[in-house]
Amino acid sequence: RTDVQSLVILRPVSVLVCAFALITLRREHLAQRKWLLGSFAAIFVLALLHVVPLPPAVWQSLAGRQYLVDVEKLAGLSVTWRPLTLAPMNGWHALLSLFTPLAVLLLGIQLQRDDLFRLLPLLIVLAGMSGLLGLLQAIGDPQSALYFYRITNNGSAVGLFANRNHAATLLACLFPMLAVFASTAKGTTDEVRLRQLVAAATAIVIVPLILVTGSRSGLVSAVIGMLGAGLLYRRPTDVRTVRKGSPDRIKMVPILAGLAVISLGFLTFFFSRAEALERLFAEASGEDSRTDFWAVSLDLFWKYFPFGSGSGSFVEAFQIIEPDYLLDATYLNRAHNDWVEIAVTFGVAGVIGLAFAAAAFVWRSYKLWRNADKARRYTAFGRLASVCMALIAIASISDYPLRTPTMMGVFAIFALWFTESGKEHSTSGTTGRGGN
Repeated sequence: RTDVQSLVILRPVSVLVCAFALITLRREHLAQRKWLLGSFAAIFVLALLHVVPLPPAVWQSLAGRQYLVDVEKLAGLSVTWRPLTLAPMNGWHALLSLFTPLAVLLLGIQLQRDDLFRLLPLLIVLAGMSGLLGLLQAIGDPQSALYFYRITNNGSAVGLFANRNHAATLLACLFPMLAVFASTAKGTTDEVRLRQLVAAATAIVIVPLILVTGSRSGLVSAVIGMLGAGLLYRRPTDVRTVRKGSPDRIKMVPILAGLAVISLGFLTFFFSRAEALERLFAEASGEDSRTDFWAVSLDLFWKYFPFGSGSGSFVEAFQIIEPDYLLDATYLNRAHNDWVEIAVTFGVAGVIGLAFAAAAFVWRSYKLWRNADKARRYTAFGRLASVCMALIAIASISDYPLRTPTMMGVFAIFALWFTESGKEHSTSGTTGRGGN
């Protein structure tokens, strides 16, 4: 939303942080992540092109603008220069939103590998705070001050977000993050075991937190996250043996953890807080007719083919052709399918960008899961990033998690882990430690 008050602080700070990062940026930093930065630069340029004013003859010749051309002629504004996007203000808003993940990338590429990997506990704490806040929201007053946004899913566990689906997506990413957190433990046997127990206990708590969000897509994301955690977990190898535990006790840990998950899930359900399960089995209502939204959105793609309706213009473009049976007292803020919305607003260029990103993701994931040395830390973090990025991509089929600044920043960190090559690199004239 363009009217969120915190953006008055977030946007300028993001730009200033980008400027600060550029001061210390060196050529070798760029060389190590040239494909990642090049892809982001392409996105930035594309968004910029959508807000550059065009000559009247050019703008009026674009597909889908005839209605607006007729209105301008009636108003005597036929010689006005306009950008490609139907909503210039929202187009600038979309462009400025890119500075937040750009700031994360520009600072992140300057970190040594070990420091980059140390961001994992920070993300775990961030997601955990959001989940615990969501629990307090669910058991408290739906109109309490614990909801930070004026327009939000009141009564649901949204945590640090305004949307329950976004909160559930971040919580689902915790499962693979905790698996790697436990797998990369170092120290004595007791220290490693303690870290594993902390990770297991946190994972157990996540289950009811996702249930109380009320997000049906969050349940799907949670299943994907659990499966990813199972694939990612490896028994730590860098252990200094001080005291060996009982083998039988170690074998009982997964069994006890599984029973605890099932027990907490049933407890949450029977205490009428598992809103996600209730909504999953409830009858679909008019407000959940997302397939209708997608069908109309696909019509928009062809209406504005090949250049799209413009960055940030989905609301206005949808309202022009919105069918009568979808009209009500509310408006559709998003297509609730980011893959479709990108195609609608950015046209063929957006589709090509998505195809390139998907192909690059598949190729890099294949190398990480098939050919990379699984004993190396960069491989573990790269695989973690691939699971979380896939989870977010799947969640974007029915929602728009990457439209929030928080998830943009988190996704940028995933991209840094995903593209870490494992090669030695240096910062501030010193060789980076941690070849693994």
